[in-house]
Amino acid sequence: MVSLWNVFFVTSRTFLLPDNRGHVLFVDNVLQHMYQHAQTRFWQREAGGQLFSTAPHESSVVVSVASGPHSRDAQSRHHFAPDLPLATRDREIQFNLGKHAVGLWHTHPEAKPAPSNQDYNTTQEYLEAFHGMMDGFLLVILGNSGNPLNMVVWIATMKPFGAWIQLEEI
Repeated sequence: MVSLWNVFFVTSRTFLLPDNRGHVLFVDNVLQHMYQHAQTRFWQREAGGQLFSTAPHESSVVVSVASGPHSRDAQSRHHFAPDLPLATRDREIQFNLGKHAVGLWHTHPEAKPAPSNQDYNTTQEYLEAFHGMMDGFLLVILGNSGNPLNMVVWIATMKPFGAWIQLEEI
């Protein structure tokens, strides 16, 4: 596990949406939740979950909750697949609290994380499952080095079909 001392001073991270349409803000509790699962040791497995916001259609999206991982998730050094019934339960719980799923997060055992084909496919499947109710869906991958830890944020969009855009951190 990553020492929270190393990332103590990071209280939020912000990424620009495409065409300066707004930004995505990850608050402290979300960052700390993800950081504690970083694969900083060779025996640690990938971990992940979902990201939630109260206002997913606003220009300023505040990611205020991160769920997962769960004990029934499929995890290995280079693979993560959520337990779908538990992921569905997480979405239902958060929806009842006024929050909507806006993305997925998981760890990678590399300093500069990059999405795999499976990452692209899983994120696209989530976006398609919204049947046009969401313009985009986030994919967040947390690396295992840096201070704060390296984190890449991508947005999958339906228009243009299947577009993937890496968001820039500010």
